[in-house]
Amino acid sequence: MVVDGDWLTPHWRGELFFSKPVLIFWMMATSFKLFGISALAARLPFALTGILGVYLAYRTVARVTDSHHGLWAALVMATSPFYFIIARQAITDIVFCVFIMGTLGCFFVAIMSEKPLLRDVLGLYVFAALAALGKTPLGLAIPACVIFTYLLLSGDWKALGKIKLHIGIPLFLLIAAPWYAAMQVMYDGKFFNEFFLHNNIERAFTGVHGERATFEYFIKQMGYGFFPWLALIPYAFGRATGIISKDPPLDGPGDTFAARQRLYLFLAAWFTVSFATFTLIVTKFHHYIFPALPPLAMLVGMAMAEGKKKGLAIMGPLGALLLAMVANDIVATASHLSNLCTYAYERPLPEELYPRWPLFGVAIIMGGALLAARFVKNRRPITAAVLISALVSAGILSWQYQPALGHTLSQQDLFESYEKYSRPGDRLYQYQMNWRGEVFYSADKIIKLSSEAAVSNVLKKPGRVFIISVADSFSAVDRAARETTGKHLHVLPGSNIRYTLASNVIDAGIEDENPLSANVFSEPPPISHPLRAEFAEGAAFLGYDIEPTSPEVGGEFFLTLYWKCLKPITKNWQIFVHVDGHGFEFNRINGDHFPLGGLFTTDRWMKGDIIRDKIRMKVPIEFRPGRFTIYLGFYIGTPRMQVLPGFPQDGQNRVRAGLIEIR
Repeated sequence: MVVDGDWLTPHWRGELFFSKPVLIFWMMATSFKLFGISALAARLPFALTGILGVYLAYRTVARVTDSHHGLWAALVMATSPFYFIIARQAITDIVFCVFIMGTLGCFFVAIMSEKPLLRDVLGLYVFAALAALGKTPLGLAIPACVIFTYLLLSGDWKALGKIKLHIGIPLFLLIAAPWYAAMQVMYDGKFFNEFFLHNNIERAFTGVHGERATFEYFIKQMGYGFFPWLALIPYAFGRATGIISKDPPLDGPGDTFAARQRLYLFLAAWFTVSFATFTLIVTKFHHYIFPALPPLAMLVGMAMAEGKKKGLAIMGPLGALLLAMVANDIVATASHLSNLCTYAYERPLPEELYPRWPLFGVAIIMGGALLAARFVKNRRPITAAVLISALVSAGILSWQYQPALGHTLSQQDLFESYEKYSRPGDRLYQYQMNWRGEVFYSADKIIKLSSEAAVSNVLKKPGRVFIISVADSFSAVDRAARETTGKHLHVLPGSNIRYTLASNVIDAGIEDENPLSANVFSEPPPISHPLRAEFAEGAAFLGYDIEPTSPEVGGEFFLTLYWKCLKPITKNWQIFVHVDGHGFEFNRINGDHFPLGGLFTTDRWMKGDIIRDKIRMKVPIEFRPGRFTIYLGFYIGTPRMQVLPGFPQDGQNRVRAGLIEIR
């Protein structure tokens, strides 16, 4: 939009782009115009939208109850990982979620007022129109169903008279309809088929991309995204149920209990409808359930503001149990939190960055506080412990982990290295990538290479080239370079666990970070435990190193395997390593992996390659000491690669590599 001046029709690399409606592109383009084209400018409108959402949570609750309840609602939502992680991403979800919040918040504030303010009534329709332009007009079925459900449960059908439908519907159409009408007129069936049929109807009812799962899918994601506040869900639900089920006192129309009762009912309907809707949709990504977070956060915030000690004492142990279950997953695996904001769930993550032990401490403190609620008379220490736990968790994740993680998920560092090391006349390419990053950071100047033959053709030409690839595809690029030039490519600083920046020339003083040149040889290095075993598909095992030589129970050891490629291997085989203890496969140390952590798969080995493959293995605490055989080999699914006759094996295509002493 900024470059070609067409602010009406979204394009992607010269082609029509009807996956999403236009609002988010207007937001980014406006930011680019004001602040220049940068990653910060791209994300700024979404971060500001996230701040608006926190205010809307406060406003909705405070207008109906008081500022104390409103502050708690805003605080719980702002410190939920789902919210502060997605609010930093330049994606549609924060826009759609916040504008749905605005729609429902304005509706409820309006109907709860004796004389609704005009800004609340008009805000309902303005936010609804922006939500329609932000992600999909079909998504407005969610607030419509929430409103219908609330009116059905409360019986307050007269409230519809307060929202001035005769004014609001034309206002909504005036804002939302022109762009959709223009696209339909200009592009006729193409826009309708691609946007409405494919990206909305088919996505909802038949499945487009994503995952398929049943109702428990989003229960897990909501648990991860609402850590550690999820421990207060039993208390909040119990509190909401108790208040909703009571008969309100006859204190007149301005009674605060009646207002809180209606708000609890409305938030419960909002959460239930949102959760049910996204559970029923066929296409599933982890963050699709995000619009159900605000009502849940406001429910918990309301309950915390009221802080009834009896309720905490009764429901606290259940909340602590729920927290323990989710914390077990979060502490054990880094992907649960990082995958809240991404579509590529199998991408590698840097384990050394993950703050698992601080998060474990947060869970211990909050869980302990909830268990102590039964015995502590004063609820303030309990509230303080819960609040501090949530603030510490949010601070660590949002200000430490997420920025550090961004350097491993983004291509920004690679392009900064390219700008630093490139010279006039150098050429920039990407290999088989279809992400947004390489286009954005290169200002759409990067050239795509679709095959190893294309890489070879580029390298045959004189001059320096830079090639960006996904890390697990780099071995294909490097193989093309070795076949063409006889040399490995150089991997430059700025490369990360996800992406690789390579060049055929490296300047003096710059460290080459190519993991293949460091672990792929033409002649075997010294091997402490040499042994030869050949496989039918063209691989040979040459021996291994082990450190320490006698690991302890509960400890770990490093096993370095040496392989040789005797002929091209056509399939991507996985390596298995078995140390069978007493009870054999029922008491086994497993070391299944792809060569070099997946960076050099067997189908990319070249004849004559000698591969050094180092893995870390852990001895379980229940493993009994003794001397055991190390077995290894290759497999795909169930079938194993055949070990040729005459080489040491167990008859099940497992090479007998040697013995290991476990103390």
